[in-house]
Amino acid sequence: MTKHFYRLFFISISLSLFYNCQDNSSELSDVFSCENTPISMALEKVDDFQNNFTIQIPKHWKTKLYYDSIQSEIFSADTIKTLSDSYIMDFSAISNQIEIDDALKAKVHQKLMDNDLITLQESFHKFKGFNAYAHLGKGTSKGMDLYVFQYYIKVNKEKYMLIKTEFYGEENFNVRFCESLALIEKIKIRK
Repeated sequence: MTKHFYRLFFISISLSLFYNCQDNSSELSDVFSCENTPISMALEKVDDFQNNFTIQIPKHWKTKLYYDSIQSEIFSADTIKTLSDSYIMDFSAISNQIEIDDALKAKVHQKLMDNDLITLQESFHKFKGFNAYAHLGKGTSKGMDLYVFQYYIKVNKEKYMLIKTEFYGEENFNVRFCESLALIEKIKIRK
């Protein structure tokens, strides 16, 4: 009886630890079917000016940092490749209140309609324990197909993250998109 009790106790503790670790992971890759996308480039850590977050970005990308009293941003892109073979990423920590809800979704949809973009996919979910809203839209710009990914993450009552990625052209879109999600998964957000 004692062996059986300890065995059940060990299994329940193991399962509890497993599920608690799972709760801290992101559903982002699952939502957009990009599981286990490898990053084959050497990465470097970059902190924003206000120490809100750390990203890992390919070393050879051109990266710029910006901040003001409301936000702290990191812009990064592979400037060696053509626009249709890379993507542009913008990571922003914004000091403002936001709710991850249908009102935010409606604002995003209105802004997309104003810019002649259509919704391809969207999701409310958790990202590393934070409430998040992801949106992928499509339109045209500069005579090319344009995909815009926007990711809102509520950090606390006074701050949220907005991650925006732009992709030009259809060529290798899925590979580029999944690679960008893998880079987003590496972000470390400080509360």
